[in-house]
Amino acid sequence: MEELTPMMRQYYRIKERYKDALLFFRVGDFYELFDEDAKIASQELGIVLTSRDKKHPMAGVPHHAVFPYIKRLIEKGYKVAICEQVEDPSKAKGLVRREVVRVITPGTLIEEELLTKENNYLMSIYKGRIYGIALIDVSTGEFLTTALESFDEVIAEVLKFSPAECIVPEGFEELEELKKHVNVVHTLSQDEYSFKESLEILKECVQDFERLELEEECVRACGSALRYVKESLLIKTMKIRLQKYVSRDYMILDSTTLKNLEVFRNLIDGSRRGTLIDVLDKTATAMGSRLLKRWLQRPLLNVDEIEKRLEAVEELFEKSFLRQSLREVLREVYDLERIVSRIEYRKANARDLVALKNSLKAVEKIKSFTFNSRRLKEIVEGLKALRDVVELIENAIVDNPPINIKDGGIIRDGYSRELDELRRIKVDHENFIKNIEERERKATGIDKLKVGYNTVIGYYIEVPKSKLRFVPKHYKRKQTLVNAERFTIPELEDIEEKVLACDEKIKALEYELFNEVREEVAKRVDEIRECAFKIAELDVLSTFAEVAVLYNYTKPKVNDGYDIIIRDGRHPTVELTTKFIPNDVNLTRDSRILIITGPNMAGKSTYLRMTALITIMAQIGCFVPASYAAIGVVDRIFTRIGTVDDITRGYSSFMVEIDEVGKILKNATKRSLILLDEVGKSTGTKDGLSLAWAIIEYLHKIGAKTLFATHYHELSELESTLEGVKNYHFRIIEGETIEFDRKIKRGACTESYGIKIAEMVLPKEVIDRAYEIYRSLNIVNDDLMKEIAKIDVNNLTPVQALVELDRIVRLCRSMKD
Repeated sequence: MEELTPMMRQYYRIKERYKDALLFFRVGDFYELFDEDAKIASQELGIVLTSRDKKHPMAGVPHHAVFPYIKRLIEKGYKVAICEQVEDPSKAKGLVRREVVRVITPGTLIEEELLTKENNYLMSIYKGRIYGIALIDVSTGEFLTTALESFDEVIAEVLKFSPAECIVPEGFEELEELKKHVNVVHTLSQDEYSFKESLEILKECVQDFERLELEEECVRACGSALRYVKESLLIKTMKIRLQKYVSRDYMILDSTTLKNLEVFRNLIDGSRRGTLIDVLDKTATAMGSRLLKRWLQRPLLNVDEIEKRLEAVEELFEKSFLRQSLREVLREVYDLERIVSRIEYRKANARDLVALKNSLKAVEKIKSFTFNSRRLKEIVEGLKALRDVVELIENAIVDNPPINIKDGGIIRDGYSRELDELRRIKVDHENFIKNIEERERKATGIDKLKVGYNTVIGYYIEVPKSKLRFVPKHYKRKQTLVNAERFTIPELEDIEEKVLACDEKIKALEYELFNEVREEVAKRVDEIRECAFKIAELDVLSTFAEVAVLYNYTKPKVNDGYDIIIRDGRHPTVELTTKFIPNDVNLTRDSRILIITGPNMAGKSTYLRMTALITIMAQIGCFVPASYAAIGVVDRIFTRIGTVDDITRGYSSFMVEIDEVGKILKNATKRSLILLDEVGKSTGTKDGLSLAWAIIEYLHKIGAKTLFATHYHELSELESTLEGVKNYHFRIIEGETIEFDRKIKRGACTESYGIKIAEMVLPKEVIDRAYEIYRSLNIVNDDLMKEIAKIDVNNLTPVQALVELDRIVRLCRSMKD
């Protein structure tokens, strides 16, 4: 350390406190990284790696363009510590003072430049007797917690919320499994999950904390999350509202169901394209988009709450002008949730305040709308326009302020007498400088002489080289350029000092005034946040109405009954890319298990998914793609669709299938909706058929509504033995070519049409041979059946019966040969 420069000694002192982060160390107009940090940055960002004094690897990025570089590092899972110069280098006595002002991690983003419109959650997990999880999005102020019984439930929440970062205590047993589902997982010391310290921080930061009655595991998870956020934002205090939720208060959609139904991500490339949220998300605001996702994650069970949403959608659906007018105003609203969080953490700039002002003006317009439906009236009547906040920002902040709040040019003329006076003095000085320019042109006869300024050399008199012979002797040379020389004079130096001193005072005063305005606005963050939530809800409800008009959806009748009746149902995503044949669904107590047979590609899986998606849409309060729908509230949707190996767990496709079915049978209730597609397919025919048969009998006993798609035609016999089991099928229309009519019909399908469908792609030689084998197998089976049918068991003696049995055995052996 003795051989190091003072700056490098300063660097190492700061780096020692932030060993787990890449330290962006401000040096003039650049952020520099050194040593191992520099190597990582060079490799990850593709920036040049140099060295300082040939000893320390070094890489740098310009300070004005730092965010794109930080974003790339954050997306790769790195922490970034921002170390700023916290005093003016020109005034520093010796080494410039530097401090870390922010630690940026994937789950603690509040900077607009680093965020997308989606939620950005940090998740904390603590395992004790149960699992406690905490979810916090510091960019919106959302803070959630819940207690879960199993790690499968934890993973379901992970897949629902898609946290950007997860923290767990050292020794967390399921760490490796968790890493398969979250890109960035950090382990913290057990001390970070201390129950005592977690209680203290929750009491400090969460209003009415005691009323939540949290489990110990939730306390530890929430406390560690808050501590992590405070350390990242480098704030001493924070106030936040904590919401406890219980999964059983909503329809449960586990990770398998969300995946199979393609609610948020498609099965092809994992993107949003072709998903349910992709179809529904026509929201006007980022807040509305995030709320829509939360509604899809947790569909409602309360019929009255669902009906209130549906009534609101119906009003906006029927009143086209009202809907369009509302949505036009909603587009004027900025991302209030994130603006208010930046205000709360004192990270907001002047542009944020202007965006807030303009958003609150839009809110005032929305308050003038008149609605009849219960929920819309509640929302609008509960909105606060916060006129005093609008007036404060209007009076104080210019319409187009700079981003940097220390650059000046933020405060409006007339807001502060002191500031107005300083600006007047500065203008007088600048006018004096213009007068110097005019005077010197006349005195020297140099018509192209000009007075200018830059931050390096200050004010100067510039003279073209062709006119240097006319320069007076009292001009003092300052800078040489290719085509000109720059000079100064004592009078210009004197006025420069006055102008710069005045400018510095103006910037300091503007910064002070801006902070005062921001502090005043910060007192109203709870009201602004409540306003943001109401605007988001208006946005989603109007979006549901817009989508209903766009795609010809209808209002479902949601009730506490058992039945699901759908007429002319359509799959909401498939119908947008292909001509869709509507189908009916009848799930009642007398028809609660539908055994659906038919060839591959006939539409069985689409029919299953359609039923589930329409149910979800109804229970979030959205109109549905059907001519009629009556939906008895479903507490949970289970799916078992498709077969795939799980290599990471060493599971074959059959083990994956049995594992999923086992969870369904364990957790299903009579209010559940179950979709099973080709259960038993992953093992031998006899085993698969036997398992499928037994599973149906078990589900019949539970009473759950079930759609069971299968190739096992033998299962159709269950209709005659189990009340409530009904056979349905999809068929193909045979001709010169195969045509799928995609229409579900009563009764079982007795043909699989496998070879017929294979004719579309396989060589004729293969098809002809397949038909030969198929016919021979049928002949063998027919011959055997004929021989058995000839036996008159009522007129056989014991000896004759043994002889016949021996003959049948020999016949079977000969067929086998």
